[in-house]
Amino acid sequence: MPLQRSVVSNLLAVATFCALVCISCSAPTEPPQSAPSPPKPSKSPSSVQTTFPSESNTGVPEGTTLTKYRGSCTLDQPKTVIEDAVISCEQLAVRAPDVTIRSSRIHGWIDVSPETARLTLEDSEVDAGNVRAPAIGFQNLVVRRSEIRGGQTSVQCSDCTIEDSLLHDQMNPIGSQHLNGFLSNGGSNVVLRHNTVACTPEDNSTGGGCTGSMQIFGDFAKLKDFRFEDNLVKATPGGFCASFGQNPNKKFGSDPTQIVVIDNVFERGRSGKCGVWGATTSFSNGGLGNVFARNTWDDGSALAPNT
Repeated sequence: MPLQRSVVSNLLAVATFCALVCISCSAPTEPPQSAPSPPKPSKSPSSVQTTFPSESNTGVPEGTTLTKYRGSCTLDQPKTVIEDAVISCEQLAVRAPDVTIRSSRIHGWIDVSPETARLTLEDSEVDAGNVRAPAIGFQNLVVRRSEIRGGQTSVQCSDCTIEDSLLHDQMNPIGSQHLNGFLSNGGSNVVLRHNTVACTPEDNSTGGGCTGSMQIFGDFAKLKDFRFEDNLVKATPGGFCASFGQNPNKKFGSDPTQIVVIDNVFERGRSGKCGVWGATTSFSNGGLGNVFARNTWDDGSALAPNT
């Protein structure tokens, strides 16, 4: 069940619980093809990180000439294409199916809803600033080769594919609660493949801060069919770098299924264990179709689930 825009306030309410693990948008053209899979990491942490998305290989391609976008901040026409643009909208509302934004720079956050809306974002940059919302949410998303920063969470979604992208540098103003690199509060059909995912801000004076870099929780719907593959999960000031949904205290947290976590690299960071308390938590070894395999630390050593 995909998330609705109306649940933003509910998501903020969820922050109180999650804080328990928080410490400190031309003409259509053929889109570029996805980059080939990178080589497997060596045992050198520095060489591991050069194979993953960064500011140097995501976002608007070098040499692109951008033009100021003068259209509506509500995209309600199907098959709208925006390309090579600078878009300044506090909230860019995608309300139609098959919207494409390509090679553009967006200042503001992107809200994809209702369920019939769908967005493909490619080779672009999103800076959501201090908004207390995700930089991109909430469902029916494809994000490729893009840099996402700002907001309380970089990408929050169900029914989404995020590939070859950089999710980082969320904002943490006073009164903010709960930050993540990637977040889903329930749903299905999610793929995160070959991204760099980070939750970086330190805790603020009102106790807001990172839960972790890559988190899924069964708050509003059952968790089913999530694939986390070949991502670099950066160290975080939060409690755990990644959480995979098994939490009986959540309404839909008792039986996450088809949770596949393979070939990811976890940065040890200053704590030596990615998060303050560890790298991963809440992975259900007994869940139907759940797989945790070939995940490593950035030094190449093996990482077990719930470590």
